[in-house]
Amino acid sequence: MHLTRRRCLIALGATALPTLAQAQAEPAALQRPLAARSAYLDLTRAGERLVAVGERGHVLLSDDQGKTWRQSKAVPTRTTLTALHATDARTLWAVGHGGTILRSGDAGETWTRVQGKIDGTDTLLAVRVEPDGHGLAVGGFGFALRTQDGGAKWERAELLPGEAGERHLNRIFVSARSTWLIAAENGAVLRSEDRGAHWQLVATPYQGSLWSGQALADGLLLVCGMRGNLVRSSDDGRSWKHQVIPGAGSLTAIALRADQRPVVVGVDGSLLSGNLAGDQFAFKRMDDRATLTSALVLASGELLVASTAGLRTIPLPA
Repeated sequence: MHLTRRRCLIALGATALPTLAQAQAEPAALQRPLAARSAYLDLTRAGERLVAVGERGHVLLSDDQGKTWRQSKAVPTRTTLTALHATDARTLWAVGHGGTILRSGDAGETWTRVQGKIDGTDTLLAVRVEPDGHGLAVGGFGFALRTQDGGAKWERAELLPGEAGERHLNRIFVSARSTWLIAAENGAVLRSEDRGAHWQLVATPYQGSLWSGQALADGLLLVCGMRGNLVRSSDDGRSWKHQVIPGAGSLTAIALRADQRPVVVGVDGSLLSGNLAGDQFAFKRMDDRATLTSALVLASGELLVASTAGLRTIPLPA
């Protein structure tokens, strides 16, 4: 299995949610001079600051648009962190292996563990917490946790019943109409019109795993997945059209240019540059065929990418 964004799945099983006392027994992430060369799986913005998370509990911060990076001062885990979400410029959430949920109230300088344990078998792959305190974290084999109080307490949630609820849930994203969606395995997109209280499984024409999704201009939605496959919706996720980009590797993340055109990154150095409608793409491959796991378009017009070998800034594809 390729090491790609949020794909560091381990064998999962049903376990009781750990107490905070259990979680606090885990050692903190180490400060390492070569931390910037570790594998990083997700990127986000917290105001003007850039934040990246990855293996060994590493969290990197940049205040100069990716020119230099430094580690967070205190991260209470050494487990792999798979995903980030910024509620606002100061409040950040990170999730990962062991059912880990971390919170930062100072734009990533320091972190507090609110959920998870070092030997936990659940893996979280995505998180979203709204300013009013409503939030959801999801991951492997349908594992999901919900909060209503800004993350002070997380409770187990069943998003779908039966086998449908056991799919890997890879990425939470939100449409222009405030519909919550989750990119999942087996070509499925989960859809909720009430911020995750109730979910509907929508099958797409593609049957493989879908890794990430993004709202585009004019209410369009784009989801990327394995082996160069994309699905696109023009009706707020109720139905989807499929296309495949010949030669592209598995696609892991979608970033938006200033004009809202999508840039899609992936395994084997795959870089896709799309039009505004998200239905036409130019494909190129990076010379070093790096495994790209996340991306952000910077104010400079360059593309910041996370990879299994660290972070780098590259020119935007034409």
